[in-house]
Amino acid sequence: MRRYLKILSKLGTRLLAWALLPMLLACTTTTPPGSGEVLVRVYDKYLYASDLEGIVPPGSSVRDSLTMVRTFIQNWVDKELIVKKAEENLHEDLKDFTLQLEDYRHSLIIFEYEKMLVRQELDTNISNEDVQQYYMKNRGNFALKEDIMSMQYLILHIDSPAIQKFRQYMRSEIPEEQDSLALYSSKYALAYNPMREEWINLREMTEIVPKEEYSYAEYMSDRRYFELRDSAFIYLIRFRDYKPVDSISPVQFVVPEIKKNILNKRKNELIRSMRQTVLQDAIEHNQVEIY
Repeated sequence: MRRYLKILSKLGTRLLAWALLPMLLACTTTTPPGSGEVLVRVYDKYLYASDLEGIVPPGSSVRDSLTMVRTFIQNWVDKELIVKKAEENLHEDLKDFTLQLEDYRHSLIIFEYEKMLVRQELDTNISNEDVQQYYMKNRGNFALKEDIMSMQYLILHIDSPAIQKFRQYMRSEIPEEQDSLALYSSKYALAYNPMREEWINLREMTEIVPKEEYSYAEYMSDRRYFELRDSAFIYLIRFRDYKPVDSISPVQFVVPEIKKNILNKRKNELIRSMRQTVLQDAIEHNQVEIY
């Protein structure tokens, strides 16, 4: 390492020029790799100025550019030296990767083709009926890993003149009074959310209201409405539903997961169908024979 750093130090200001080179190349037409000024030689391998193109992101400082160029050159030199050493010492059989490279190439080609097929032919439209059907067939897979709740909340200034009305409407199940609650909230409330179909966890709850603890036991003991205060605000909170850990998740809480699973299933079926079609077509045209 010391010897390598000594080599770099001999290069002097040329390193600075190379650090700035990617910026200059970005302002000109693209230079083909492996052309231009030779920067470093390792045995019969050469690193050219054009090989630095793209290693320094636009907007990088001169110091950062210099560091990136130094690192790139050092890694290139290290790699070429070790490859050379390995080639000199390994038996020929251990250096033949023809089969592995061909297999890897085939895997990449298949992967790209399947990706193109999915991009062109995968049906990404998922209806509410699709979600419900998947949920009903797989409910047992949606056990909750944490407590979740659905709650209605309202935040008012502590001296709000409409507090009594809000209390009445928050406790009511009468549709007209719930409509009045929404109307009053638009005029007087700092924040209001009916939370009829939404579910949150305890952490998300404490980000909304200054309540550190609330449990399923409190919910079951019918403590479903309460008020909190601080120096500036009053919080009216009503819990509409509560699901403890290990219970089955409501469908609304797992819709994103269900849609992801449906898409993955469709993707796998599309690829499987393509493979079967390719095989059947090859058999019919006598392109596959088993001896």
